[in-house]
Amino acid sequence: MKRQEILQRLEERLARGEISEKTYLDIKARYEAEPEEPGPEPSAEAGSVGPSVSEAVARATSVAQQATEEAGRTAQEAMRQVAEALGSADFAGVGVRLSEEAIRITGSGTVSGNPVKTQDFKAAGSARVQGGLVADRVRVAGSCAFEGDVKTDQFKSAGSVRVAGGLVADQVDASGSFVVEKDLTADEVAASGSFRVAGATTCDRFRSAGAVRLEGGLKADQVEIELAGDSLVKWIEADSIEVRERSGFGGFRGRGELTAERIQGDEVLLESTVADFVHGERVRIGPHCRIGTVEARDLVVHESSEVRERRVPGVEGGAQDVPRA
Repeated sequence: MKRQEILQRLEERLARGEISEKTYLDIKARYEAEPEEPGPEPSAEAGSVGPSVSEAVARATSVAQQATEEAGRTAQEAMRQVAEALGSADFAGVGVRLSEEAIRITGSGTVSGNPVKTQDFKAAGSARVQGGLVADRVRVAGSCAFEGDVKTDQFKSAGSVRVAGGLVADQVDASGSFVVEKDLTADEVAASGSFRVAGATTCDRFRSAGAVRLEGGLKADQVEIELAGDSLVKWIEADSIEVRERSGFGGFRGRGELTAERIQGDEVLLESTVADFVHGERVRIGPHCRIGTVEARDLVVHESSEVRERRVPGVEGGAQDVPRA
């Protein structure tokens, strides 16, 4: 078969999508670089094709197969390198997009690894991380379940989040429903909605507006809790502690109450709080509180609240008079 006929057949295969444009151009360049040789005389038998035609077609097919296999190997190697950079992670779901710098899940998707490592983790919709996650930044909008420990600089969520392990972060900003099944350690925590930690919570500053449940206690430098639902904190230790009722429309207070076994700080202000023991240098018991024992040098109690016993540090004897606000 002449060169022109072979190239024509290749063009037909290209048009049918049987070979890629790159493969077509590679084969065409090879034929154009070779001198054209006269083919054998055609057979006298009508419609017969000489051996040179079969050889040319076989050669073109072989080149196309080699190019396809090479492209496949290149793609597999690229995916292997990306997965290795992300901690040997596996990915599933049509909404998963990944690179060496980011993992993005849109709609529905699952990521697994031991742990998964990336710079940015973003999920919008329904996502799941099977194993641990180490990332610079985590962003969740919708629902996301982390089945291991999470370590990050920034964790921001809006929706429903559950961390089956522990969470270590510089900054946590959570709205909606947020659950950590083990310990939470952070520089700053800002929560609104429903916030629950089954283990210990340790941070520099803790701020919440909603309903909190810190079953393993809270240790911080500064604590600000605005109640909008019943809350429970096993114990609180901080330099400055404020627990306030949420102000509603027209000055009406929102419903909510904090229950704690022990509250200890230097400056303490409590509203709508039920506690067995409160200790501080300067303590203000605001409205709607029921306190067992308060130990403070400077104490003022609102007329609507109850303090059964007052103690002054370093002073022996019975209960002391409690000033009323």
